[in-house]
Amino acid sequence: DAPGAGEGPGMAEIAHLALGVADPAASLIFYRTVVGLAGTVHRDGDGFLLTTPSGFVFALLPGQRPVDLGWVHFGVRLADPAAVADKRLELAAKGLPEVDWWEEPGLTSLKVEDPDGYVIEFFADDLPADPNI
Repeated sequence: DAPGAGEGPGMAEIAHLALGVADPAASLIFYRTVVGLAGTVHRDGDGFLLTTPSGFVFALLPGQRPVDLGWVHFGVRLADPAAVADKRLELAAKGLPEVDWWEEPGLTSLKVEDPDGYVIEFFADDLPADPNI
């Protein structure tokens, strides 16, 4: 089994993500209009907290993106490969350059950068869950 595998009492679920961004208002517009995040928005000092309908809190706070994030990114699951291809065309029409495009059996993936350089992946997969993880 993988470290931390299993379910039961005390299993945690990630409930929020906070990003340091140069311009929280511009980032909020990007995440709502380009990424498509929906939910209620609250001001938090000079930043914003967006709470999605599922309860996940996405915070955009004044700060700087860390340097050299390597493979770090976060993903937005879309319904199917066609939806990812449609998102690719939509973002290209808006002039947003792609970081990566990947198609293979079971996975279609598009990666773009937000205004601060954080990488967002739009993907669709039909890969089965690994029961050993």
